[in-house]
Amino acid sequence: MSGTLALASAIAEMDRSALRGVVAQRRPQAAASITDPIGLATDLLRSDSITRAILPLDRAALRALLLLAERPGTADAATVATLSARGLVGTDGGAPAALPEVTAVVSETLAAAGLAPAALMAEEADRPGGGPAADPAASPRDTDTWYSPAFTAVGQAAECLRVLALRPGKLNRNGTVAVVSLRALADATSIDVTSVSRILTALGHAGLTVPRRDDHLLVVGDAAATWLASDNRERWRVLGEAVMRATPPSLRAVLRATPNDLAAGAAAIPHFFPLLPEAEVEAAAAFVAVAEQLGLTVGGRLSTPAAALGAGELATARSLIAEQTPGQAPGVYVQPDLSVVVPGPLDPRDEAILSAISRAEQIGVASTRRITDGSIAEGIEQGVSPDAARELFARISLTGIPQPLEYVLATRAQRLGDLVVDEVDDDDGRTRITVGRPDLAETLLVDRSLQHLQLTRQAPTPLTHSGTVILRSRLRADHVISALTDARYHPMSGTALTSTRRAPLPRHPDLPTAAIPIVSADPPPSPPEDSEPLAEHYTALVERVHEAARAEPGTGDFTRRLELAIRDRSPVQVTAEARGQQHTFTLLPVSVTGGRLRATDQHAGVERTLPVSMITAVEPV
Repeated sequence: MSGTLALASAIAEMDRSALRGVVAQRRPQAAASITDPIGLATDLLRSDSITRAILPLDRAALRALLLLAERPGTADAATVATLSARGLVGTDGGAPAALPEVTAVVSETLAAAGLAPAALMAEEADRPGGGPAADPAASPRDTDTWYSPAFTAVGQAAECLRVLALRPGKLNRNGTVAVVSLRALADATSIDVTSVSRILTALGHAGLTVPRRDDHLLVVGDAAATWLASDNRERWRVLGEAVMRATPPSLRAVLRATPNDLAAGAAAIPHFFPLLPEAEVEAAAAFVAVAEQLGLTVGGRLSTPAAALGAGELATARSLIAEQTPGQAPGVYVQPDLSVVVPGPLDPRDEAILSAISRAEQIGVASTRRITDGSIAEGIEQGVSPDAARELFARISLTGIPQPLEYVLATRAQRLGDLVVDEVDDDDGRTRITVGRPDLAETLLVDRSLQHLQLTRQAPTPLTHSGTVILRSRLRADHVISALTDARYHPMSGTALTSTRRAPLPRHPDLPTAAIPIVSADPPPSPPEDSEPLAEHYTALVERVHEAARAEPGTGDFTRRLELAIRDRSPVQVTAEARGQQHTFTLLPVSVTGGRLRATDQHAGVERTLPVSMITAVEPV
């Protein structure tokens, strides 16, 4: 027997809020053509719609659906109420009623997954999901070492953000970061590709990176500059809180049986959610890997600060983080080979300057960086003059300024402005390259790796300084800068040169060096579908169904039975009462409008019209 009438009755009894919840969760396919509870029930009872609705259900919910059909009185009332809110349970005489279509799909899907429906119904429901309980005697794993991977991840995240600020990542058409960008980011930060991928996931959860889908780019978010200006403790707190909020619903549910153990929870998901798609199971496992990378877990178990973040206890989390992590390092050790050992967290402003003029070789609680002529040139492009770099090392270097470093800074200061690239727009080309030394200009003109720039020499003018050579290219300035950088010539833009010469970087800038540019990006990811505003066509559907259910007070059940018969083109037995007498007809309903039924009496061969208010019973033939 069809469950359409039972589900339509349940829908008709819902208020607007409950109806919106059903529509938000189920997303009817034929929304535009649905006008009443029968239409909505018919759409929700499609096999594909039922399948999508039951895939995320846990064992307890699946068991309740089966029990409601076989032994109604034994199904858990709270679980049945939750299922009713998803449009998976109907109403018959005011009591919850199983829907045959739902029962059939559940049984078939369970069987296909290798789980016998009878075995599921026989399970005890003494624990959430009927799954294995956590062993209270098991000794918890030590998580006191969480801060080491945590601060390593924070350093990696900061390094990735600074690189992305200069060179946004490329996105695939499906919105994932392109492999070529992951590898480029890994090379630029000295972090392995797998770790880069996990760090980018955490940054995305925190809104520190955002996709700009129209351009297929991953760019830094508005909050990145503020995050980089915070100390390492606050940086980790922001990342940790965002990642814990992003815990997959299935994993969050399983954690009730495996408290604080993400690894055990992820492993138990296939048992608790036997129909969950493999992609979602893999997503939960990937989430656990991100949490481990970030130091939220140690061996899969939540650290005490992470558990506090997960519980929303922000003050407790901050206190634990402060107690269990080291403070800022007193300085750095600059070696004669131009390596820099950073023994711990630095002041964010000093860290920003050091990051701009050096390249990471190893990132951890204690990190190692390398200063080169090229890294100093890149720092100048970001606004850090050689004098500002010298002032930084004079202040934070615990080993002074070695002679090799002084030589590199002095040499770079002398060559400041040797190779300047500006955007122009005239007949000679789109880009002007101002070369401060004639020998360097000759080298550029004959360098085979730069042939694609099609460099040409511009005739000197009265304004041209002595010894300066002007080259032109028809390519854009950013392409020219990229090509020169790849060829290790270390150019700088005219804007960066002007900024560097005008004023050295202050000792305590308000924001980190290489301030993150605010780039037009897509809006933040949408909230889960059950909390986001309904689309206009779904909102209109809710209003139509709600109004139709209340159009004929007191006659709704009979009207729905007749509307179902009209849809199925099936005859029904209608009993009507007039002047104290009852009359029964076998009719093929044609329409119900204005409170009147118009139907064909196939036995008498005539068309009858009956007031719905006179109908006392409608039964299938």
